[in-house]
Amino acid sequence: MHPVTEQNCSEEAGNTQQADCRTDVYPFPLDAIVLAGTHRNPKRLIAGRNKAFLKVGGQVLLRYVVTALMDAKSIDQIFVVGPPDELLEELAGFPARVRVIAQRGKMLTNCWAGIEASEDSHENDSIMPVKERPLLVISCDLPLVTARSIDDFVARCAKLDNVGLDNDSGKSIAMFAGVVDEAGLKPFHPSKDRLGIKRPFVELACGRLRIANIYVGRPRNLSHQEFLQTGFSYRKAVDWRNVLALTFSFVKSHGGWQAAWLTMRIQLTLMLAKGKGRWYRRLRKGNTQERVEKSLSEVLGGPVKIVLTPYGGLSLDVDDQEDFRILDACYEDWAKIMAAIDPDSRYSNTSDNAGQNAISTTEIIKNTKNGKVDK
Repeated sequence: MHPVTEQNCSEEAGNTQQADCRTDVYPFPLDAIVLAGTHRNPKRLIAGRNKAFLKVGGQVLLRYVVTALMDAKSIDQIFVVGPPDELLEELAGFPARVRVIAQRGKMLTNCWAGIEASEDSHENDSIMPVKERPLLVISCDLPLVTARSIDDFVARCAKLDNVGLDNDSGKSIAMFAGVVDEAGLKPFHPSKDRLGIKRPFVELACGRLRIANIYVGRPRNLSHQEFLQTGFSYRKAVDWRNVLALTFSFVKSHGGWQAAWLTMRIQLTLMLAKGKGRWYRRLRKGNTQERVEKSLSEVLGGPVKIVLTPYGGLSLDVDDQEDFRILDACYEDWAKIMAAIDPDSRYSNTSDNAGQNAISTTEIIKNTKNGKVDK
C-alpha cells in the first residue's frame, strides 16, 4: 500500500466517475499521474523552488495541470506525486479524486509511487486486469495545458490502441509518447517583435518533432523501465556530453547498438540541419518513425508508439529561469493560441502526416490579436 493523503472534502471513490465520465474511445476514463517532485539537485530548482509551485500568468503551475485534468472527460482519478505538505496546502479544496502521493526520489520512482497508488485503487475492478489498464502521465509545469488538449491526446492514443496488438511483438502497446511538430510550435517561436521559446527538434523523415510532456501507457509492460530515467536524465540533446552518455548507456542494453547508432545519427542530422545539404537530406530520410519506434521498443522492453499532438503548448514546460520568464510574459497570448487550435483540421491521428494541413501560423497569431478565439 502507499501513502495516499486524501483531500478534506467529499469521500467519493474515484471509480464512481466511470458511469458518467466515460470516454468514447477507451471503455473507461484513465487515471492520471502528475509528476511534481522536488529535484534533489538545487541547480535544477528555479528561483530556489520546486517549479510546480511557481506562478505563471498569475496562477501556480500545478493548478493549471490539475484543473485541466479535472475538466478532461477522458480522466478519472488524479494522483499528484511530490512533497506532500506543500501539495496538500496548494490543492486544498480539490475533490477527493485528486490525491496526493508522497514523493520517493527520482522521476521514475516518483512515477511508480503514483502508478502503484492507482493500481491499489483498481485491484477489485473486473473491467480489465490492472497490468493492462492504461494510464496517463504528465509533468506539473505545463501552463498551456487544457482539458481539450488532454482529451485529444487520449483519443489519438486510444484510436491506435484499438487497432489491436502490436504487429511485431503481439503485445499491447506499452507506451504512447506524445510529440509535437514544427508547425505546432511555430506560433510560440521568437521573432523580431515578440518573445518566444525555440528548442531543437528531432529531425525525422516524417517531420521535425519535439517530445511533448504527456504519455499514455501500461508501465508494467515495459521490462526495461530504468532507461526511462536514463533518457530523462540525458534528455538535453543540445549537449554532446548528454548525447554520448545516453549512447553509452544504450550500448549496454538489449538492442542497444541499434539505439546507440540511431541516437548518434539523429544528433548528426540535427547538426547538419542548418545547411540542409545532401548528407542532411540523406540522413533525415533514413530517420523514419518506424525505426525510432522499433529502437525505443527494444531498449524499453515493450511496444512504444509516437503520437503527434497538434497542441504545441504541451511541449512548453518550464525548463529554466528564462523559460519561466518568457512563459509568464507571454501566457495570455499563448493561451489564446492554444484555444484557437482545431485538432480535427490540423492532423490525422498519425505522425505520417506531420506538418500537413497545418493551420496557418500567421492566421493563428492574427486571430489571437484580433480576439477571434473560441473560448
